[in-house]
Parts: sequence; structure tokens; C-alpha cells
Amino acid sequence: MAKPPLIACTIKKCREYFSIVWVLPALVLLITLVATALLWRVEQQNAVKNMQIDFDFRVREANTRIERRIIAYEQILRGVKALLVSSPDVTREEFRSYTESLRLEDNYPGSHNIGFARVVPEAHSGARGGESQVNGAITTSVAYLEPLLDLEPFSLGSNLYADPVRRAAMEQARDTGQAVNSGKVLLPLTANEDPNIQRGFVLFLPVYKTGAPHATVAERRANLAGWVYASFRSVDLMSDILGSISGEVDIEIHDGDSLDDESMLYDPDLSGPGGNPDAIFKSSRKVEVANHYWTVVIRSLYAFEMRVDRTKAQFVAYVGIVTGLLLAMLAWLMVWSKMRAMRAAEALGHELAERKRAEEGLRLAATVVKTVEEAVVVTDTNNNIIAVNPAFTVITGYAAEEAIGKNPRLLASGRHSKEFYAKMWEILLATGSWHGEIWDKRKNGDLYIKWLSLRLVRDEQGKITNHVAVFADITERKNIEERMKHLAHYDLLTDLPNRLLFNDTLRQEIARAKRDTLDKRDTVNKKRLGLMFIDLDKFKPVNDTLGHAVGDMLLKEVAKRLLGCMRESDIVARLGGDEFVVLLPNIEAEQDAMMVADKILLSLGQPFELIGHSLHISASIGVVMYPDHGGDEITLTKHADVAMYYAKASGRNNAQLFQPEMLVTGAHCALD
Repeated sequence: MAKPPLIACTIKKCREYFSIVWVLPALVLLITLVATALLWRVEQQNAVKNMQIDFDFRVREANTRIERRIIAYEQILRGVKALLVSSPDVTREEFRSYTESLRLEDNYPGSHNIGFARVVPEAHSGARGGESQVNGAITTSVAYLEPLLDLEPFSLGSNLYADPVRRAAMEQARDTGQAVNSGKVLLPLTANEDPNIQRGFVLFLPVYKTGAPHATVAERRANLAGWVYASFRSVDLMSDILGSISGEVDIEIHDGDSLDDESMLYDPDLSGPGGNPDAIFKSSRKVEVANHYWTVVIRSLYAFEMRVDRTKAQFVAYVGIVTGLLLAMLAWLMVWSKMRAMRAAEALGHELAERKRAEEGLRLAATVVKTVEEAVVVTDTNNNIIAVNPAFTVITGYAAEEAIGKNPRLLASGRHSKEFYAKMWEILLATGSWHGEIWDKRKNGDLYIKWLSLRLVRDEQGKITNHVAVFADITERKNIEERMKHLAHYDLLTDLPNRLLFNDTLRQEIARAKRDTLDKRDTVNKKRLGLMFIDLDKFKPVNDTLGHAVGDMLLKEVAKRLLGCMRESDIVARLGGDEFVVLLPNIEAEQDAMMVADKILLSLGQPFELIGHSLHISASIGVVMYPDHGGDEITLTKHADVAMYYAKASGRNNAQLFQPEMLVTGAHCALD
């Protein structure tokens, strides 16, 4: 049975009405949510990229620390070698006195022992129970050893050459004349020691007969007197080198290229090869250590991965969802009101019912406007305020009766130029909308920053009838963002620039200096830079005896004194622990840098009065100049670190200007 024409017409109009009312807002909401999802994904990826940069920095720092520490131990062996070459008749007591003067436990932690294995002539190779020559060529006997060990194979008189692993390293050192790392060996243990600390390695440095030539391989083999060596337990050594780095990353060190349990040299958590397989950030790099290769595997731990900053992505999602809902609601209200008006015009007989429904819609819109947390301002064609919602009063401090009839410029902060407002109105009139950040002033005079959205309202003829502004106070969020940026580049304890900011500043200053050097117009004023590495002496006892709280107070006072020694253009940064660094961007001569270093030593040498304690510390300072001691930040940093170690080995509480010979003879020269 066919439907009556009137009923069929009514059903058709209802379908059109509901399709337009809901489809358009849904489409607006969908588009907004898709855009929000894309922006959220971009912010998530940016957060992960920032953490990747931090992780890569930790990887580079770990590898650099290992290389630097092994170089320092090579210098110790060269110092012992110099002692034996300069005086062939050294007694064991003299050898003990020399090694005790090195203060290995304080200055070079991680070493197991230092000794000298002498080549035993063939006629005497039967010593120690008639040991035979190894490979029919060489027999060695440990002549000096500190500290003394009763365990084979490192006791006095033992033959180090008998072990194939050690023998290969000893032969390589003999033929090259350089320090050589033996690779993984199992060091002897006492009855009460944990087997997990048995893994280690030995550094060998050849000693040739005094005055004998050793320029060729044949001469080195013919005139070999023995080997100076030092053994190291991997756990003790790497824990000292990597202690501050390994808190948020899992570090494994393998001997050679293989990554199995047999090649494992260092694994502090005993997790075995593979460690944390679900780590987000991973790195595997080869490091050359005394003519031998280690593979350093670093994986991020959960504590590190949780530091990914997701606040910005969450804020983008929140703003996008809220904006989408508001736009969808506005679209729904506009379409709904228009459809109601069209139906009222088409059906004069239902005018009263339609008017009532329209009034209900307006009341609903008014309720929505009153309840939202964003301020809403409506102006007339002359841009005078005709309506505000309660949130406007909460944010600005102006009551509705104080604002109505006034121009919105009563909120102007004075921080924006006329050109800024002219551009804003140009975009608004051209596109019908404008949104962005803007500074305003509250009734009490306080300035605040808000996110403002402006829209034009036009009648059916396209004439502007109203302006609608929706804004929210984002001052607190901006302050939080600025604080997060500050924390990312400054040390939390001393508020000095951290390693990341300092390295970036150093690169910029070097680049600027290079540009000045290439400037052919200025042939006189070529820019030089001064760089200082400062390591506090006697700081560890303060932490151990008085606690970390007093240690932190001491570090703050040290930072203040360092700043007091600087010019306004100089930069002081804290690298971590008790390590500080100073950059002198504008300096003329090395003497000027050394004067600043002496000023720092004098300042830090004064007593620190902290909560009833009079503390005395000192500092060891390494000084380098650009471009004299390096043309890039890596070389300058390395040389400053070497000079600082040289200052420590020279008795501490002094400053040393880098010299090229420090790279070869720094340690034993400092002790002579």
C-alpha cells in the first residue's frame, strides 16, 4: 500500500535534516582527529629521536672513557720501563717504592698488579723446578711484582711466556715495541674470591737492553730484556670507568668480534650475551685497546627509556581532541540552527513550535559557552564587546559589565607591535579565521600568554555581523616548557651548563674562531680559545666521610667560586661528578689562560665552611689552547684531559699546559 504524499514528503525532509546535521560535524571531528593523530605521531617520533641523541652520546662517552683509561695505564707501564732502563740494577725494594709512589689504588683504580718478567738466558732456563723453554725459544721469570702474589702464574719466578694467550701478546709487543693487550684471560683467585671477577686482561710493554739497538724486528728480538706488564680485573676496572654511565644502560664488553659467553669480558648484571633483548636503543662498536680490539655492546634499560618526553605529544592530543569537539559542536549548532530556521520558514503553521525549539537550542549553546573553561568573547561589527562567558572573568579579572561595550584592546599587553595586529587582521579578513599565541594583560596588570582563536560571523549576504574570540591561558604550560628546556641543558645541582650545552657551545666557538682565522681582511687579530679541564682533589673522602648531602653543598660552593674567577664572556660547565670545565672564548696568550688557572687554584685552595666543617680541597687543571693544541673539539677535549691527568700525576693542586710529549711520556715525566 502506497504512503500518502504528505507523509512521504515529511520522511524525506527528516532524512535530509538528520544527514546534514550529523554528517558535517562528524566530518569536521574526523578531519580534526586525523590531523591530531598525525601531529601526535610526529611529536612521539621527535621525543624518541631526542632520546636516541642522548643514547648515542652515552655510547661515545663510554668508548672514550675506556680508551682514555687504557692510555693512562700505558703511560704507567712506560714510566716503569723508564725506571728499569735508566737503572738496570733496580732492587725489589726500589721497585716497590716506585710503584707505591704511583698510588695506583687512588689514581689508577682497577689494576691488579704491576710486574716485570725478565727473559731468562737458555743456560738458566731450568730455574723454578726445571721449567723448559717455551717453543724452544724463550723462558721468562717474574723478577718484580707489586703487590706480591702467591698465586700462579703471577708469583715471583713464574714463567708468563708459557701461556699461549699471553705469549701471543708478548710476542706482538716484542716485535712492535708497543704496548699490547693480551685479550681475555682468567686471573688467579684466592679461596674467598668470587669466580665472576676472574675475567681480565694483561697489558705488556717490551723492555730492551740498555743501549742496544731495537729499530728493526730482528734487533728487537735479539736485544729483548723482558716485559713490563700490568694485569686488570675487568669488573673492578670497568666499574670505575663506566660507573656513572651504566645506571640507565646495560654495558657488555666482548674480546674480539665474537659476542658469545666465551668472549665475554665484562657483564656486570651477569645477564649473559644478549642482555636486554627488548631494548629500544642498541649499539655495538669496536674499540681498539692497546693494539687489540674489544666489542662494546650497549643497550638501553627501562629506566632510560622511561625518560622519553611524551608531554608535548600528550598536549597535542589533548588540544586536538578538545578543538575537534568544539569545532564539531559549533558546526552542529550552526547547521542545526540553520535547518531549524529553514523549517520554520517552510512551515509557517509550526512557527511557535519551531521558535520554541530554536530558543531551546540557543539556551543549550549558551549553557555550553558558560560551562567551557576557555574564555569566549563576542563583538559587534564595530568590534565592541557585546557578550562574554564566565571563563572570561576568571582569566582576565574583568567582570562582564566592565567589559561589555569596550574594545578588546583593553586587554592589550603592549608587547606586540602595530605590524603584528595589522597582519592578524589581514589574515582574519582574508580567511575568516586566525589563531596563535598572544600576550595580554589582566585587570590587575599581570601579563599572561594565551592561545587565541578568532572567527568572523557573516550574514546571508556575506556581511560581517560579529567577531568571536575563544582563548585559553597557557602561561603555566609555557613556563613548564621553558623549565624543561632549562633542565635539558643545565646541571640540576649547580645550575651550570651541562655536558650537552657545553659541547654545543664549544663547537660554535671553534667554528667562529675558524671563520675569524679565514677572514683575510684581518691579518692581526686571529681568535684563540682557552679550554680547561678541572678535576677536584680530595673530594671523594668528603663524600665517603660526611655524606653526599655535604658533597653536593661543596660542589655548589665550588661552582660559585669558579664563576667568581671568570669574566662575563667566559663559560663554566659541570661535566658530572667532581669534573668541571672552563671555556675562555676571547684570550690572547697561553700566559693569560695560566693566570686564570692559578686564580682558580688559589680560590679553591681556601677552606670551605659548611655546616660546622672546615673542608680543604684542591684541583688538578689541564689547559689547552686553540688552535695550538687542536683544531676540533674532540682533539682539544682529549688533550685537555691528558694535561689534567698529567697535573694529577704531578702531585695535584697544580695546572699543566698541554705539551705534545705528554701523549708519550706524560705519566713517568710527571713522577720523575
